[in-house]
Amino acid sequence: MGMLDWFRSIVKGEDKSIAHSPATAGGSEDKGAEVAGLNFKTAVDAHMKWKVRLESYISGTSTEQLKVEVVSRDDQCPLGKWIYDHGGEKFGYSETFFDMKAHHANFHRCAGAVLAAAQAGDTTAATKLLQGGDYVKASERVKMLLARLFIIASDGKEAIDSHLKWKARLRDYITGASKEDLQVENVSRDDACPLGYWLSGIGGERFGATPAYEVLKARHAHFHRCAGDVLAVAQRGERDKALQMLEHGAYPDASHQVASAVVGLFEGRKKSAA
Repeated sequence: MGMLDWFRSIVKGEDKSIAHSPATAGGSEDKGAEVAGLNFKTAVDAHMKWKVRLESYISGTSTEQLKVEVVSRDDQCPLGKWIYDHGGEKFGYSETFFDMKAHHANFHRCAGAVLAAAQAGDTTAATKLLQGGDYVKASERVKMLLARLFIIASDGKEAIDSHLKWKARLRDYITGASKEDLQVENVSRDDACPLGYWLSGIGGERFGATPAYEVLKARHAHFHRCAGDVLAVAQRGERDKALQMLEHGAYPDASHQVASAVVGLFEGRKKSAA
């Protein structure tokens, strides 16, 4: 499982354990999770390991000298320090970031309550707090919001890359090099491809209020109509004409306009944040 797919599975609630995290041979995957001074995979792993740390403390097998007043604070762990430093600088526009910040603070209050019960000698109560209720809800919420923030931080790169591959997909279909079952009614839709999903989902959350977002949406919809026209010509058996349409006229112009709008979207965000 790739890094982005792993984060998506967390957002969808499909990954309940860090044991399913992507392979990190040579550290390349870990490096790919670094954004704005935070390794998001390491942050998720470290966050989920709080349960193991607290379980060990409750059972008396831990050598850590944990203090309730420290564990209860949300600015003492690596993630918390990032939230109050580079995280706020990079993602201050995002509701997801502020939700994550609030739930992270709540998580630490819950962890502090677990530790307080353990230090009071009530291991039964501490274990109950750790295994259910507010602690578990807060922990899962932080993990999900971290994953969602990483996807936002990726700036829709995978979706944009998929848009750039349309020309090759159509050419391969026209020449017979591909056995992909393309349908005009599907290709003509702007909401059935990765970039379309991104625009209506996380991309919309980040950029939805900007004029540049509306420009990209309109150009993306026009591009898919043009792609559908190329495919329709190919399916009528007019192979040479379809190949010519890929190189000249409405299709390449529409594709270029989408690429230009994508640049405008991200550049506009950078300027507004400056």
